Amino acid sequence: MPYFKDAEECEEILGGFFKMVFKKYQDKDKLATQIVDSLKDKKIVVKFVWKEPDMTITLSPNDDKFGVFINDDSIEPVATLTLTADTAHEFWHGKIKLAKALTTKQIVAKGPIPKILKLLPIIEPLYEEYPKYLADIGREDLVL
Repeated sequence: MPYFKDAEECEEILGGFFKMVFKKYQDKDKLATQIVDSLKDKKIVVKFVWKEPDMTITLSPNDDKFGVFINDDSIEPVATLTLTADTAHEFWHGKIKLAKALTTKQIVAKGPIPKILKLLPIIEPLYEEYPKYLADIGREDLVL
């Protein structure tokens, strides 16, 4: 059974998670600042293309287009990661390793893979933040 009943719930939960990170960045949170500044420094705009349910989320750290954009094709990504929403949910719990998922095509990436892999140590603290976020929004049922 899928974790998310539809695209609206997926947007609310996964989209909300990324929006929370970008909001914390604006509030000068240390972890969020490290993550967003790393994306800025490496000039990486990341687009997640999720299937089951279908939706996209683009993370843009650029000053001209800063934020989290849902189903917005107007922003050109540097890297695109295609995966199911369930795989994304498990990934943000730290249950799926990116290198292995790329090898097995569980996650399909377009763009500079070495740059993406260099972000892993920077984003790993989010594996602890995601379950906390789920609890904070009253969705403990989704914590793995």
